Amino acid sequence: MKFFSSFGNLAGVNEDELEVPEGATLRKVVEVILERYPQLKQFAEYMITSLNNRVADEDAPVKEGDVVAIMPPLGGG
Repeated sequence: MKFFSSFGNLAGVNEDELEVPEGATLRKVVEVILERYPQLKQFAEYMITSLNNRVADEDAPVKEGDVVAIMPPLGGG
């Protein structure tokens, strides 16, 4: 998994590895990430999640070797 921007600072790492059970969904992986990094829970509602460099549905299946990334909302002007 990868943490981008301020989420990397909050987690204390930019990348980590995570084992997930067979048949896990992106939603389940995010739940496990939030258990491991509880300091990110307050931002769960606003997180952008991606699977293999693409924004993915929460019900998308995650398998071994997939890369899950979380990032804060992006803004600009």
